[in-house]
Amino acid sequence: MITTRIGQACLALALGAVSFIADAAPDTLLEQIRSTYATAGANRVAEMARGLGVSLRTENNRLMVPVIVDREASRTRLFSSRLALAGARVDASSRSWVRLLVPASSLDKLISLFPDQRLRAPIPVFPAFGEGTIVSQSVSLTAADGYQAGNLDGSGTRIAIIDLGFSGLSNTINAGELPADTVSVDFTGGGVEAGGKHGVGVAEQVADMAPGARLYCLRVSDLVSLQNAADYLRQNNIPIANHSVSWVTASYYDDTGPVNDIINGSHDNDGIFWAVAAGNYGRRHWRGAWQDSDGDNRLEFSGTDELMALSGTGGTISLFLNWNQYGANNKTDLDLYLLDKNGVAVASSTVVQSRFNNPVESISYTYDSAEAPYDVVVQLTSGNTANLDITLFSFSHNLEHYVAASSVSDPASAHGAFTVGAVSQSVWNNANPAIRSYSSQGPTTDGRQKPDLVAPDGTSSLTYSTASGTSFSSPVTAGAAALLLSEDGSRSAVDLATLLHAQAIDVGAGGVDPVFGYGKLQLPLIDSDGDGLNNVEEIQLGTDALQSDSDGDGLDDFAEVRTWGTDPLNADSDGDGLSDYEEVVTLGTDPLASNRGDLAPHGAPDDTIDLGDYLVLTRLVSGAIPATATETTLGDLNNNGGLDAGDMVLLLRVIQGEIPMP
Repeated sequence: MITTRIGQACLALALGAVSFIADAAPDTLLEQIRSTYATAGANRVAEMARGLGVSLRTENNRLMVPVIVDREASRTRLFSSRLALAGARVDASSRSWVRLLVPASSLDKLISLFPDQRLRAPIPVFPAFGEGTIVSQSVSLTAADGYQAGNLDGSGTRIAIIDLGFSGLSNTINAGELPADTVSVDFTGGGVEAGGKHGVGVAEQVADMAPGARLYCLRVSDLVSLQNAADYLRQNNIPIANHSVSWVTASYYDDTGPVNDIINGSHDNDGIFWAVAAGNYGRRHWRGAWQDSDGDNRLEFSGTDELMALSGTGGTISLFLNWNQYGANNKTDLDLYLLDKNGVAVASSTVVQSRFNNPVESISYTYDSAEAPYDVVVQLTSGNTANLDITLFSFSHNLEHYVAASSVSDPASAHGAFTVGAVSQSVWNNANPAIRSYSSQGPTTDGRQKPDLVAPDGTSSLTYSTASGTSFSSPVTAGAAALLLSEDGSRSAVDLATLLHAQAIDVGAGGVDPVFGYGKLQLPLIDSDGDGLNNVEEIQLGTDALQSDSDGDGLDDFAEVRTWGTDPLNADSDGDGLSDYEEVVTLGTDPLASNRGDLAPHGAPDDTIDLGDYLVLTRLVSGAIPATATETTLGDLNNNGGLDAGDMVLLLRVIQGEIPMP
């Protein structure tokens, strides 16, 4: 028996049994919003919705709830009149769905007016970040600098950043951290520069990797806006998109559900390359089968432990429970409880599962240190538990018995998503770096490989001083894809994925694995000038990646560095007045040892200074033999532009050991 405490209007979701209205079919979350508004009022339901990743609006001092319906519903004869009766209106539409705005006070009315339609709240959605004139360390760590040095900087490509908010976008453009020609489009109705700054920080990582690319910042918040954004990609010939966002409860993370359908359709039908953050739930996820050894109808998370302790303090506790009965007519009914330190339920989600709604329970609750520590309990109300597969996500607090495996959310679980985990830039170059503890891992719940690879995070940006989380490793990969596309514009989304897989540096368990995928992101080491040195090596040397002979001495950079050991930035490495080419090719002398005074044998200096050189010099000075330009350079020890007795005196003193070679 779970003891409940009701009061303070602080139930995250209405406590106790939930009663549906007539035969209407709202989804689980919409029913929670309705019942919480009815029992706790507008302020509480707005707070709850924020914690569950749903954005409500205020219009004319009325709280408005977005409600999603199938597009077909809008074509029915009484659709408009029913909306008017509920005080609702159409806010936006896409190919498949319509977004309504409904006064919270009219939700009961709306549900009763549409008994034959499935009404849904927006799917819970969260940015996938961790913590948080500047160039990300990812540029050099992934060899993107080699592409940029070769004038392959993404120019001619277009990349969309599809995110939940772009607050501060204009200021970041004005600061020079994003291109001046960045395009912004709002699909939410709330304005682009709203919803937080997350999308701006993501865009910075893309811009650092592919500074020549045209960026499109597209703000979304629900299925309608996400589908419209995906269609915008096709309509505007944008081949690459980044989506550093986690959607939960839309599916059982198995390549199904409306969010995955949008990404898969965009990839499969429109050829869009989607870089998607794996998520930051490595320690905020649990998955397992139903276990109840003592028969008390409580889920045992580990051994016989029925309590899942939460760690971390402050903020909003956001919990999402779902299980593998999507589409089933007869669902098992599970309930979700949050207990305080005294074992009292301070919040619960007890929606009755039916054929009309998804197998989902969720809680949003404001952390109170006086009540902590908290525990999570899952209770069986009714139904069959055989073959039940259960997942729990916590969005702000770590779980005691966390399970990192299968912690990718949607659309990271989609086959059309190129899913990216995270390794800290500070350990990136280690032979076997650790995965970020929070980086979500595969496989998907249906057993497919995820992630595709890992990329650096913990990098520098203007928006987030330190940009940590898979939110910021994913756009690094989107930028890398743009560089590959600028190298060969015929590459398809499949081509880009195949090349990125092939180039990745294997780390962790040998071969492809569910932690690192194919390995660390690594762009090919290209050689733009064909001199045998790749562009990254040329950057390290300071040579020109587009010019095979950076110092113009006649020896290419590769020969200077790899064969002769000379300075590719100095035509005369030993400073003796002879170019490296002249010494190596014409004279056969040592280009790293000065040949000043080395005149013998005549016409074939031997890299030694002795009386033979003095004798040749005397004949050159006397005019007995004519001096070539090279001999004048080598014998002019007093640097007066010619050969004379003064040079003879200096050379003799050098031979006798009285002075060093001038």
